[in-house]
Amino acid sequence: MTQTIGSMPGERFEDLVHQSIQLVRVMTGCQFTLGDIALEIAPLRTHGGNMLLEEDELGVEGSLRLFAEAIGLSFHTVRTYRWVAARWPKDQRQEGVSFEVHRILASTPDAYELIQHPPADERTGDPRWSGDAAKRAAGWPTATPVTVAEKVEAIRDLAQDEQVAALVACDLLHRPEVAFRAMRDRQARELVNQAQFDQAERVEDDGEEDWWDQPEADQDDGVIDPVAIVRGFHRAMEFTDLIGVCQGFVAGASRLVPKLRGREFSESQLDLVTRHLEKIRATADWIETAVSTGKVDLDEALAELLRGQ
Repeated sequence: MTQTIGSMPGERFEDLVHQSIQLVRVMTGCQFTLGDIALEIAPLRTHGGNMLLEEDELGVEGSLRLFAEAIGLSFHTVRTYRWVAARWPKDQRQEGVSFEVHRILASTPDAYELIQHPPADERTGDPRWSGDAAKRAAGWPTATPVTVAEKVEAIRDLAQDEQVAALVACDLLHRPEVAFRAMRDRQARELVNQAQFDQAERVEDDGEEDWWDQPEADQDDGVIDPVAIVRGFHRAMEFTDLIGVCQGFVAGASRLVPKLRGREFSESQLDLVTRHLEKIRATADWIETAVSTGKVDLDEALAELLRGQ
């Protein structure tokens, strides 16, 4: 099946690319020619400084503005053409490389040498300069990230705000595969666990009422109390966290237990596993009691067991 790109077959796309490359070459030549003309009208000094205003009636800006208006271009465009033409003498301009790439690479160290070594194109593998490749070579932060490291760094830059970072993290963790891989990182796993404990302590310190003792929504004359909405949101989060803990244990056990086939354990290992299973059973009973009755108090025996005494 012929590959489709946009609204056309791949072959037609490649034909249009070839035609457009020729047009870009013509356009690049025109842009450099206009830059050379602007340089003739308002030359740059040897060290890059503009001509002094008193050296002509209009000055550099006035002359360039008059020229730009006469040919139907903006002053900014003409000034850019002039600057790039000055940075790239005719014998250093690369045939087949766009004016845009010349503009981006103009201020890079060893620009004349750099432009002669284009990087491999991501799509075709052929050595070719593109706008993004030039930005990357020039160290511009606006280059479109391509590698994993570049994409990660771009996300970090965009998520420097704590609120943005939290929203992005929540959104990404909704993807099961992402959550699974994230929890394989020991530090991430420890931080998530600590955050869960801190959140639980904060809720307890705030003196919030138990979520199972509250009605589904508090309404007054048909108007829903915003506080009730927030409270309901917290209840949903707590319930989701509880289900997540249960599912995580079941998933982990389902993955690990089959691997124990044929394994022999020492007495100390069996004793350790037995003690942890007692904690698991006691915790499961505690969860069932809390969900069924709303009572979350630990009896002394269970508390000592969970503390490992």
